[in-house]
Amino acid sequence: MLVSRKSGLESLAGLSLIVLPGAAVPQNSRISDELYDYLVQDVCLDKTGAVTSADPLTCTKRRNIAIGEKSPYLLTDTDYARNLTFQAMNSLPVRGTDGEVRILYPKLNQGPFDRNFRMTRFDEAEDGYDLADISHSRFVSFIRTSDGGCFDQIWSRTGMRDTVAQRAGGWALFPFGAPPSRWAASQSEIIETHKLQMTSDRPGCSNGSARGITFWTRPAPAVFNTGKTVTTITSSHFASADLTHQNNALERFFFSRAYGFTRWEAWVPQSRCLQDHGNTAAFCVPGRASDPRYLAGRCNRNNVGNTGVSGLNRWGNQNWVRVDCRDLTNHIALDVPQRLVDGAMANTNGVEDIDVRATSTDPGAPRR
Repeated sequence: MLVSRKSGLESLAGLSLIVLPGAAVPQNSRISDELYDYLVQDVCLDKTGAVTSADPLTCTKRRNIAIGEKSPYLLTDTDYARNLTFQAMNSLPVRGTDGEVRILYPKLNQGPFDRNFRMTRFDEAEDGYDLADISHSRFVSFIRTSDGGCFDQIWSRTGMRDTVAQRAGGWALFPFGAPPSRWAASQSEIIETHKLQMTSDRPGCSNGSARGITFWTRPAPAVFNTGKTVTTITSSHFASADLTHQNNALERFFFSRAYGFTRWEAWVPQSRCLQDHGNTAAFCVPGRASDPRYLAGRCNRNNVGNTGVSGLNRWGNQNWVRVDCRDLTNHIALDVPQRLVDGAMANTNGVEDIDVRATSTDPGAPRR
């Protein structure tokens, strides 16, 4: 069974960037300051050191957001072709129930997302999240996910769920190792990933495992749908290590120093797309004359590959097409900063991963 889910160095000419301390990471973590900076979002500071709601990509003084600190802004996707916003997402350090730090990526889908937005409650059918471990394996890795399709899911490298140490490294993003600026241009590793379906009675959702492969890249500038050029590291998780396999899937993640989690993409082999959706499905054949520009309003940039067509790539001697995307580079300043962490996130079905009370009060120790 393939395992797949359903659902800085910025280019700023003329700005002298000052990065200040932010949130702490656990003492036993081997993660570098530089890599940690790519995982969590920044907040801007004024001349007095007070936090502002400005875009951290453009301010001259900033630091990592601290544990328990309210976010003064949202990052959203935007479909510029239809003037629609579907999701807000932020990158927040949280305190785990074992006292260690993890990174939570809440995916909020209950808008409207404007400066008056107020976080009410987490709705499992509407919202979602990813939770990353940064301590218990050789890799930064997702250990838990929720989406509106399968709801609560756990990722594990051992097939067990009792401890984070058993789970960490199953859905690997990139290694702790050296800081990203010292990575090779591209590296990969084949890893067994186990999915544990925590919420029962979800159609089409069950336990499974697969021998997949993850590629990660050294930081490089990329242009996003807002027109912003941001230096990112990229992690590409293929459900099967055999890239020639038709029943395969890819999820690609982009992380930047200013924003943390910056973009997500889903890809499948073109033959699978056509088989699943039919020859008339326009998004299975990007670039053709009759293409109504499905996803083009929010996914037409950041094409990776040599096909010359946005949303079309070639791996394993077959064509792949991008079937979904969230480009989360649209900055929205909030009138009232929001915590964006709900007690139901990663704390259901008998497994509690986040100490919500500690996360709400922990001031966070300095971290560059």
